[in-house]
Amino acid sequence: MLQPLGVDSLPAEHRRKARRRIRAAHALAHPGAMEGGARLVIEAINSGTSVLASRIEGKVGLLGDDFEGCFPVGDAAALARLPERSQDEPAMLVGLRDRCARRAALFRPDRERAAGLALVDELLETTR
Repeated sequence: MLQPLGVDSLPAEHRRKARRRIRAAHALAHPGAMEGGARLVIEAINSGTSVLASRIEGKVGLLGDDFEGCFPVGDAAALARLPERSQDEPAMLVGLRDRCARRAALFRPDRERAAGLALVDELLETTR
């Protein structure tokens, strides 16, 4: 059986270490060109860690269309400029962290559970 990638797929001790490292980081870079990694991005958002991510549909959906921490897929130079910019403009990283903090409520387990149940209810209604 395939295991989803992300912090939750690690053994308990490794999960704790990974979460501590994410919380301690200035930013989490997620440069993937394919969908996937939502759990890791959400973990960073919920940990109060800024995110730097390739601009693909799934990550834009998590972070927002105008999220400043996104860069074009495959553009290593653009990714490299973001940490450089954060050193020159400390407010940039603070802004990314604040933006992530405002989005964190979207990923609360109780909210996700309620949305999942509402979707199931809606699907059941349409099949009756």
